[in-house]
Order: sequence, then C-alpha cells, then structure tokens
Amino acid sequence: MQNNTILGVSSDAVTPQINYNTMIQNLENEIAQDVKNVALLQQLGTLPTNKGQEMTLILNDSLNKLKALKQGFFSSDAVSQTPAPQVNPFELFNRDNPGFFEQGGRKDVLDYIKNLEMDKDEIAKIAQMVENLEKSAVESYLKNVAHEKTLNDENAAAKSKLTSYAQNAVYDSNNNRVFTREDIGRMSGEEFVKNEKLIMEQVKQGLIK
Repeated sequence: MQNNTILGVSSDAVTPQINYNTMIQNLENEIAQDVKNVALLQQLGTLPTNKGQEMTLILNDSLNKLKALKQGFFSSDAVSQTPAPQVNPFELFNRDNPGFFEQGGRKDVLDYIKNLEMDKDEIAKIAQMVENLEKSAVESYLKNVAHEKTLNDENAAAKSKLTSYAQNAVYDSNNNRVFTREDIGRMSGEEFVKNEKLIMEQVKQGLIK
C-alpha cells in the first residue's frame, strides 16, 4: 500500500473537516485498490490463496474502520461542536460596564491597554484600579480643600480679633496706647523692660485698669 498519497494531500483546504475528509477518502481508495490487487495476484497464481485471503480480511477490516471513523467524525454532532468564534474581551467588558472607558482620563488607559493580550477578568482588574485611584484622588482633594478652609477660617478669626483689639485700644494724651493689666501680664521680660517707662507713667496717671 502506498502512503505518499496521504502526504500529498494539500494543506490549503478551506476547513479542517474538508482536509481530513479528503485524507480519509484517499485512504479508502488505496485500500480498495489493494483489495483488487490481492484478488488479481491470487487469480494469476502469484499469491497463495491462504495468504491472499488473510490480506483481504485485514484490508477489508481497515476499510470498515476508516468508514466508521469518517461517519463518526463528520456526524452532525461533531460538526455542532465546532468552537464558536471568540468575542473581543473588551466587547465582553463593555457589555457589563457600558461607557466605562469613555469618561475623562480613562480614555488614556484604554489607549494603553487595548493592544495588550488581556481577557475580560484582567480588564476588570485594571478598571477596579482606575476607580480606586480616582476615589483616592477625590478624597485627597477634599482633604486639601477642608484644610485650606480651616486655615482661611483661622486667619479670618485672627484678623477679626486684631481689628477688634485695635478699635478698642485706649490712648493717652500723648497718643500712646494705654496698656491693660492683661497686656502687661502677657509681656515677656524684654517687652516689659522696653515699655517700662511708659507703663509706670500710665500707672501714675491712673490709666492702667
């Protein structure tokens, strides 16, 4: 039996089914031809009858197995199990999360990962990371805003106190601010020495209450 016919089957078949079908058909044809050759050799007397019968049985058994293989392999059930075409994982992700990568800076993330070989679960992990980063950025911004507001409120309160203090300050006849007991109590030693003369003068005049 010659096998070079099998090796010569073209690999350019349209589908794997057609290619295998051609290969099996070629095998069937070769075995059928071998059966005829054995019968011819027996008729010519060049092949003993018992050997010819044994070879014929073997060849017919192989032929029947090939036919059974072809029938089972190319049944409707086998054809129905042909894998369905794969769906783009980004399309699968978008079905569950429509428009996720169409918001703001997320488009830049999509441009970066869309050419990578990623499945739906990996894309979902990237999406979760993006959401966590966005949430962290928003929280950080709100904290900064709250801190700045606190500083502004404290500055405004301090200015208000200074303005009130300046408006309520008492001055003597020489236009010097009259110290209070609280002012003197808050003074450092250096400040007291600096203002000592004025303080003592205001004490004599009875201005310090």
